[in-house]
Amino acid sequence: MDTQNILSFFKRSEKLLFGVCSKLSHKFGLPAIGVRLAFVVLTFLFIPAGIIAYVGFYLAIVQNKSRMVTFGLFGALLGIPFSYYFQSVAIKNLMGMFNYLRNLSDVVDGYNGFIGNSEDIIFNIALSIVVFTLVCGIIGYFMDKRETGK
Repeated sequence: MDTQNILSFFKRSEKLLFGVCSKLSHKFGLPAIGVRLAFVVLTFLFIPAGIIAYVGFYLAIVQNKSRMVTFGLFGALLGIPFSYYFQSVAIKNLMGMFNYLRNLSDVVDGYNGFIGNSEDIIFNIALSIVVFTLVCGIIGYFMDKRETGK
């Protein structure tokens, strides 16, 4: 494997995934590889924070003509806090939505200790993300369709 090709792939200034890092590197005069590594480190240290920051920068900086993609990503972000409403009655009676989000790892551990099936919580979070992504993506699709008049 040629290491020169691998390094040139990550150092290039064109977009790799949505173009967030390349836009940030051009806007602030930073090397593209530094911005990409910062997002990778942020994601590994604080798993949802890096992904949320990346999607947030995409929505704020990168101008996309397709509202379907923008609204779909926004729906995915909304799916995380609103997954509270997909959870069981035991979790809803125990705490409110903000405490649920703040203590999500403790909630999963406690649920696994008392009830024994913490995969349900993870499944409900994934279900919520998928549902909100689809709903918001469909809204964006119809907004795009209405704007173009097709």
